[in-house]
Amino acid sequence: MFAVLCLMLASAVDAAAQVKNNQVDELSTALSEEQFSAPATIFGGVGRKFPTLQAGLDLLILSSPHYSAFRNLLELSNRVYWGEWWYSDRWGVKGLLSEQSFTMFGASGNRPQASTSHLGLLAKTQQSLAESWKISAGLGLAKTEFVLESQRKFGNSLVSEFRLGFEFSSDLWTEAGILTMDSASGSGSGDQRLGSTSYLIGLSYGF
Repeated sequence: MFAVLCLMLASAVDAAAQVKNNQVDELSTALSEEQFSAPATIFGGVGRKFPTLQAGLDLLILSSPHYSAFRNLLELSNRVYWGEWWYSDRWGVKGLLSEQSFTMFGASGNRPQASTSHLGLLAKTQQSLAESWKISAGLGLAKTEFVLESQRKFGNSLVSEFRLGFEFSSDLWTEAGILTMDSASGSGSGDQRLGSTSYLIGLSYGF
C-alpha cells in the first residue's frame, strides 16, 4: 500500500512539473515573438518605420539674409529642392539645392536684386515623437554662389536645419522647420558675408 501511495504521489508531482514547464515555455515563446517581430510598416514589415528614400520641396516663407538686404516674407520663388536617403530609421544623408533672391538696401528706385544658390550635402538624424510625428536635424556643407548685377561671389557655407514632420498619409509628409546657411566670400575688403536664416514649410514623398 505504501508503495502504491508513493507511486501516485510521484505521478502527481511529475504532472505538476510538466504543466509548469509548459507554461514557462509558452511565456518564453510569446516574449521572443514580441521581441523579435518586425513592426508593421508601409514597407510590408521589413522593420523600417520611416521611408528609406524621400524627396521634397520646401517654401521659405520668411528669410533673413546675412548681408545688407531686405527680408523676404511669403516670397514663393525662394525654395529648396531636396532628397534624402536613410541608412536606418535614425541616420541618413540629404542633398539639397536652394534658390533665393533678396532686394538689396539702397535708395528708393535703385535697389538691385541679389540671387543666391546653395548646393549642399548634410548628415541627418531623426526621431519618432508619436504615431505620425517625427523630428529631424541635419548638419553639412554647401557650395554657395552669390550674384548681384555683374558681381559674382562664391563661398563654402555651413548648413544646419531642424524640422518637425507630420505624416498625413502612408506616402506623404508635411514639414515645418528652420534652415540656416552661412558663409563668407573671403576675407578681403571686397568680400562679404553670404547666406540666410529661413523658416520653411514643405511637402515630401517617401518610398
